[in-house]
Amino acid sequence: MRIGFIVNPFAGLGGPLGLKGSDGVATWRAHAPTDGAYAAGRAVSMLRRLDLPALTLLTAGGAMGADAASAAGLAPQVLYRPAGEPTCAADTVAAAAAIHAEGIDLLLFAGGDGTARDLLGAALGETPVLGIPAGVKMHSAVFATSPAAAAAALGTLGRPPLATTPAEVIDRTAPAEPPRLFGVLQGLATPQRQAAKASPPGQWDADLCAAATHLAGELRDAPFAVIGPGATMALVKAAMPGAGTLLGVDAYAAGRQIARDADSRTLLAMAGDRPVRIALGVVGGQGFLLGRGNQQLSPALVRRATRNGLTVLAAADKLAALPSGRLLVDSGDPELDTLLAGHFAVRTGVRRTMLMLVEPA
Repeated sequence: MRIGFIVNPFAGLGGPLGLKGSDGVATWRAHAPTDGAYAAGRAVSMLRRLDLPALTLLTAGGAMGADAASAAGLAPQVLYRPAGEPTCAADTVAAAAAIHAEGIDLLLFAGGDGTARDLLGAALGETPVLGIPAGVKMHSAVFATSPAAAAAALGTLGRPPLATTPAEVIDRTAPAEPPRLFGVLQGLATPQRQAAKASPPGQWDADLCAAATHLAGELRDAPFAVIGPGATMALVKAAMPGAGTLLGVDAYAAGRQIARDADSRTLLAMAGDRPVRIALGVVGGQGFLLGRGNQQLSPALVRRATRNGLTVLAAADKLAALPSGRLLVDSGDPELDTLLAGHFAVRTGVRRTMLMLVEPA
């Protein structure tokens, strides 16, 4: 089987830094020296799990694919070499076009929504595409739920041509703007693919609003509380002191806001030796608790909270509409994801819960 393989070396670096994405050359240059290995690590993790006979891997040079393939013990064919550093969207488009021109059965890429948008410009036609999730926002339907899920999906492939299904490419171009549809790629037809992120409802259920206010009362009494991003969590923040952020992670201590839109290092340092509580929402349409838009919540901080310190709040109809009927965690720490697995009581109202199964993505 001939598989094209591309890595966006800067995908995901914005998550722990609270940047809401990794787009923009200035951001890349500022943070790539210390944080640019996230996408590569996810790609290597996936490739090491891959077990395909007669595999031919066609890729781009250096950090755009060849380095990750070599680290996973594979010997790829390099068909495109970027002119310099940092690489950019034009390199992704050019690499995809060069690889596609050689004839492939599938294009595999490690990146985020911005990388998927770039691939729309590569004229891939009916070639199946599967993304290794390595970005921050992850609204699009072209990605597997995790690197392990991507490897599992490829491990069950039959002979080409491979079955495909239209997969929406959805992105948010600025933090204040809602996500929108940019186009459609031919996604690999596999249950290991995530759904597109659903938009929040136009109006909120009264039970959910009451539950958000009730949860805010609990968190005001906590020595150290962290509230994640999203529209549901914004309801909780609205009942807390200070001006909470919609897409950021905010921290509170004994009823006082002490950090707004904080990054992962700040949150962990502020926690100190205090007990940690974390409030989370659910990504609509996908069911993710960790690993989509809240990478500021590092595995180290979540371990400090323990499973008992996590509170999940979501509308009952959002939970009922999840295609898999389960919640997913993709923290980047497989051991932590396993510790969080099992049934979890999600709050849907005041004194109302729905028991949901949590699984590693």
